[in-house]
Amino acid sequence: MVRRSLLAIFLMLLISQLGFAQANPALFSVKKVYVEKMENNLDQYITSEISKQFRGSLQVLLESGKADAILKGVNIGAQNTTKATIQMVDPTGKVILWSGTASDRDKTFANLKHGGQEQIAENLVKSLKKAMQPK
Repeated sequence: MVRRSLLAIFLMLLISQLGFAQANPALFSVKKVYVEKMENNLDQYITSEISKQFRGSLQVLLESGKADAILKGVNIGAQNTTKATIQMVDPTGKVILWSGTASDRDKTFANLKHGGQEQIAENLVKSLKKAMQPK
């Protein structure tokens, strides 16, 4: 009886952990993205990094109407130029598929050196790419 109870508890914990480990399936289906205009031209750096890191597996469109998702800056103007937050939302803008915040700190220099918008974009896109991979 005790063994069955322990087994049941173990299975419930395992199932709950598996449920939390799964990422948003809508994020995996995104193949075309539109990048909205962002302050400090961060959108241009994001677009460049997507091309560099995704190597064609995620296309950047010039029209939002044909995109599977939209990347937009979140209150970037209120933040300093060393940190940015962006969101990937569905085409309606009503569902957040992913959100990420990154700084421009260069980890190889123990956070003493700032890398600018390029570093912010690289860090954000790296985080997005990781989130879009099946777990």
